[in-house]
Amino acid sequence: MKNQWREARSAGLFLGPGIGLLIGFGILPICLAVYMSMHRWKPVQGRFLGASHYEKALGDITSGLIVLAAFSTLIVGLWLLTRDWRQPLSKRALILITAVSLVLLFSSLLRAFQLQNFLGGYIEGQEWAKDIAKDMFIHKRGDPSHQLTLLNDSTRSLMGASLMLLICQIGIFSAVRVNQRKALLGRLSGILTIYAASQVVSVGWRKMMGSGDTDFLNSLIHTVFYSVGTISIQVSLGLIIAFALYRKLRGFTIFRFLIFLPYVVPVVAMATVFRLIFGARESSLSNQMLTAFGGEPLKWIVDSTPLVSRLLGIEIDGLIAGPSLGMITVILFGVFSYTGYNAVILLAGLTSIPAELYEAAEIEGASAWQTFRHITMPLLSPVIFFLVITGLIGTFQAFTHIYIMLGPIVNESIHTGVIMIWEQVQLGKFGYASALAVILFILIILLTIWQFTLFGRRQEFGE
Repeated sequence: MKNQWREARSAGLFLGPGIGLLIGFGILPICLAVYMSMHRWKPVQGRFLGASHYEKALGDITSGLIVLAAFSTLIVGLWLLTRDWRQPLSKRALILITAVSLVLLFSSLLRAFQLQNFLGGYIEGQEWAKDIAKDMFIHKRGDPSHQLTLLNDSTRSLMGASLMLLICQIGIFSAVRVNQRKALLGRLSGILTIYAASQVVSVGWRKMMGSGDTDFLNSLIHTVFYSVGTISIQVSLGLIIAFALYRKLRGFTIFRFLIFLPYVVPVVAMATVFRLIFGARESSLSNQMLTAFGGEPLKWIVDSTPLVSRLLGIEIDGLIAGPSLGMITVILFGVFSYTGYNAVILLAGLTSIPAELYEAAEIEGASAWQTFRHITMPLLSPVIFFLVITGLIGTFQAFTHIYIMLGPIVNESIHTGVIMIWEQVQLGKFGYASALAVILFILIILLTIWQFTLFGRRQEFGE
């Protein structure tokens, strides 16, 4: 007992500093943000507001919670679609899948019945329905007949999604009991779950955009553009550069230093230089290079036109419109800054792969592509997974270089979630800024869980 107590005390002493840092700089700030978000805090603590700040941001708390449940169910659907159905489904996983799906199913049903009840009361001219019309309408202003049509479509979508979720549950239980076609039933259930959850997200998001803080909700879309664009390009380029460095090219040391240099340069200085290079003036370096090659000068960081509208000449909004030219400029900065870091980490991963594996593959007559596919990528996948996870968290928290590149420029297509939070802080609305920070934190947690669910179990670790 004494030895066990001594070992436990020693372990506690080693873990103490880490746990203290986690509590002091991780858990407590989150708890404080949640507490501040429920009060009027301008600039000192005022009266208790409850969920008013969240209602202001999301427009409708009920829709926000349903969208949150739909995102969780979307993760379940992706897991069902990509899992290895040759392995048995554990009882714990089955209970968790069922619980998440049933929460969304009953939430969608209750919301659909609520909308149906309101529609009937409003058409019949009942006073209670007229009193809550502004809260129930997808857009608080507009033609009532158009609003009724939108609500009717939303009701049908929610009812259809609930029915598909019920079918999915039957399919999952059938896949557990049937051995012959369980893979087909399981993947089909995953596809239907993804479609049903997407329908619910679409309905909830439309309601939130109609009555919530559209600037903040649009900033979340801009954040997704920045995250996907930056991570996909910088990891791909980093992999190419890592392979070039791995083959010990001439000037290896100098090239590695130059590649890693942008990562260690102060962000403020580099962002200022980028803003000058990609300025809106015709005299900027980027426009001079375009003119030299026969192109027309661009507005770059100032341009808020979506990429699809610029290429196809059609007016379109939302996620399908793509990033603006200004956001592409910010993505270029992220790629320039972090590609070197990704290349160095991937190079370390490549050098850790045993050379005996490549020698055995060469003896067996494997081609370069077969070696890359069956040896390099599986053993390098944990490193890529680490870079994608940290990149996702970092891009959703990116602030400094975007703020510096904006400067005096007014371009809302570059406003990410963190920029919107900072704008509320500058206005002295600390309570509302805390609510936005909590929403962004929950979104990051869900996306991280989604990545672990989809890619985490596929990693290959060497002995």
